[in-house]
Amino acid sequence: MSTQPNKQSGNLTGAALYLRWLGLLCAVMALFCLGVFLIGYKDLSLGRVATFLALCVASPVCFWLSKRLR
Repeated sequence: MSTQPNKQSGNLTGAALYLRWLGLLCAVMALFCLGVFLIGYKDLSLGRVATFLALCVASPVCFWLSKRLR
C-alpha cells in the first residue's frame, strides 16, 4: 500500500485542502468587508480598502494554488 495521494482520483492533499478553505475564508471576509462599506457601518479608509483588496487578491490565488497542488 502506498501512502502517497493518488492525483488521478481527485483526492485533495492536506495542503490543497487547506488552501481551498483559506481561499473560501478570504472570499467570505471580502464579501463581509464589502457589505460593511455598502451599508455604511464604517467609512472608507486606506487600511480598510487595502484589506479588502488584499482579500480579493488572496482568495483566487489560494484557489489557484490549491488546484496546482492536486
